[in-house]
Amino acid sequence: MRTDFRNLEDQGPPGVLRWPTDRAREWTRRLVDSAHTTPSILAIVAIGSAVRPNVDSADLDLIAIRDDTRAVDRTAPLEIDLRVYPMAEVTSQISSGHDMLGWAVKFGRVLFQRDHYWDQLVNAWQDRLPLPSPAVARERAARAHRRLAKVLESGDVDASLEQALSYLTHLARAELLNRSIYPASRPELPSQLRAIGSFQIAEWLDGLLQNKLPELTEIDRLLKVPA
Repeated sequence: MRTDFRNLEDQGPPGVLRWPTDRAREWTRRLVDSAHTTPSILAIVAIGSAVRPNVDSADLDLIAIRDDTRAVDRTAPLEIDLRVYPMAEVTSQISSGHDMLGWAVKFGRVLFQRDHYWDQLVNAWQDRLPLPSPAVARERAARAHRRLAKVLESGDVDASLEQALSYLTHLARAELLNRSIYPASRPELPSQLRAIGSFQIAEWLDGLLQNKLPELTEIDRLLKVPA
């Protein structure tokens, strides 16, 4: 059984372009090394803005695919979210518009795969990848909208900014999905929004992403955007 491995030292595609921290890089290296001696691991794929060119962000998450239901070591550093999916569920999840697996197929970078598993999966879906549900994105935006309203009442600026970013991200994704556009990484959403004429949401999201911290009264205006 032959194993393919993408060198983590590679600074360009198809690997991770930017690392959030040195410990994230080293932990990922150990995870990929361990996959060589764990036959049940079929693929490890990096997702997030860290694998996207021409963006100034190092958000990184990992997806692991296994051919059984046993867990993968989940002691990841806080800056990495590791999601594990059993192989038996991957096809049905993708076909139903699963956002993380779909994003991984469309934009992800494989760090490890066994017997070309991930390449074959991408080839099978590349011309027929379903969009995630815009209704689900809208529901997530609505929940973030409610949380934003609550934290605004508390006067907690940091929490308000965090919830504003979450709300706008979900809202942006819903807007794009309604136009049958696959949302890219979060730093790329403002340019995607401008391309479809959603200038106000793009401006607010761009400001939050660039650490241009508005007054709470400005964040409060977000509540007037339909969720």
